[in-house]
Amino acid sequence: MANYDTVTQAMESLSERGYTHQFEAKKDHLKEQNSDTQFKGDDFLVDEFHRFEGTSDPGDEMTVYAITTNNGTKGVFVMAQGTYADVSPDLMAKFNVGERPTVNTDGAVQPIDPSAAN
Repeated sequence: MANYDTVTQAMESLSERGYTHQFEAKKDHLKEQNSDTQFKGDDFLVDEFHRFEGTSDPGDEMTVYAITTNNGTKGVFVMAQGTYADVSPDLMAKFNVGERPTVNTDGAVQPIDPSAAN
């Protein structure tokens, strides 16, 4: 899997590989931008993701997700850190890729093990 220095590089590369649609998060689904098409959590797969950290501001952290829907639509969903408080936990669980072996987890944030703190 490629490593990118910027969100723009990742978006351009994914577009060249067929991820040409844009998705946005709504309360309990992803919506394809520029259409009314909606996808619940069971209607798409996260093919890969790329995390980016802000160099001077942790608030600049973003993750780019490459998504394929059940009807074959390929696109991207860009999530800024902490901006989806109104989105359902079920939908957000779809993007918790650290525990899923079918997704490249390089750079994934792993849950803190409370027993390791002692």
